[in-house]
Amino acid sequence: MNAQPENWGIIGHEWAVEFLRRSIAGNRIAHAYLIGGPEGVGKALLALRLAQALNCEQGTPDPCLRCRSCQRIERGNHPDVRLTGMAMQAAGAKADEAARQKEVKIDTVREWQRDMMLKPYEGRRRVFILHDAEKLSEAASNAMLKTLEEPPPYATLILVAHTAGSLLPTVVSRCQLLRLRPLPRAQVAAALRQQCNLAAEDAELLAAWSGGRIGWALRMVADPNQLAARQEQFSELLALTDQPLAARLRWAEERAKAYRAGEQAAVFEMLDLWQSWWRDVLLTAAGCPQAVVHIDRRDDLAAAATQYALPDLHAFVASINLAAQRLRDNVNPQLALEGVLLSMPERRAAR
Repeated sequence: MNAQPENWGIIGHEWAVEFLRRSIAGNRIAHAYLIGGPEGVGKALLALRLAQALNCEQGTPDPCLRCRSCQRIERGNHPDVRLTGMAMQAAGAKADEAARQKEVKIDTVREWQRDMMLKPYEGRRRVFILHDAEKLSEAASNAMLKTLEEPPPYATLILVAHTAGSLLPTVVSRCQLLRLRPLPRAQVAAALRQQCNLAAEDAELLAAWSGGRIGWALRMVADPNQLAARQEQFSELLALTDQPLAARLRWAEERAKAYRAGEQAAVFEMLDLWQSWWRDVLLTAAGCPQAVVHIDRRDDLAAAATQYALPDLHAFVASINLAAQRLRDNVNPQLALEGVLLSMPERRAAR
């Protein structure tokens, strides 16, 4: 077999593709897979390609992406491939209820389970893809566990999660785990040059910002407005350093309101972006400037690195990470964000 067939259309993760191809070729399909990894790293695409490979009319270990079955799975209207997750759950709720949803509910899993009892309608296997598996409620996780213990012989379950560690260990243990990792920066840059025709400098910059998440990078290329919004948010975060405490706390209050209104993902992205900057300052101060993400701001990083004590930088990066964890643990969002702002490092006195 080839190391990475082009018709899987996946950049990187060659080992995962090859593992799945060999499993299909040897008729050793697991009843359940758990695909884990950071947001935008390629998990959803790998799950989709596996569903296509299992039902492709060509009957090979690779999806042809041209037959009627592959095309219908791509469009999301194949009767034997069902997707669910937070987005689909929210689509069936009222706007205000959808905004408040923080977990995959047991009713969503039960509906999935009822559907699973039906045998394949036109494909070889029924495939059930659950996105946001890390957000399963406790009751939903226990219901899912029952399905994983006694799956129908004709069904394949694919759980997609940003953090497999958030799932019940008993759920993880009953799945074939595929943990996707960020790609090397050079590989992302090469893909952006080849597939998106970006100039080398632009590709290297976007690859650095992506943190190895090829899906994120491709999304930014496809929608420049998202990239512009990111840059605007980044400028806002940098400006907080020079704001008085009252202004910082007002900012935390506004972000907390957005979080409660359903913009949780945006707040987490903001924290990730903020942490990436202060991590770069820390790396620069520690003498490791070659590892920074914001390669377009090396001079600013060098200047900032001289203004703060190394232990203070380390503590602040840790505090941002702690705030994100507290939000996941359902701590009051305003208190979590205020805690970060109160721990911002103080500039050292000029010598």
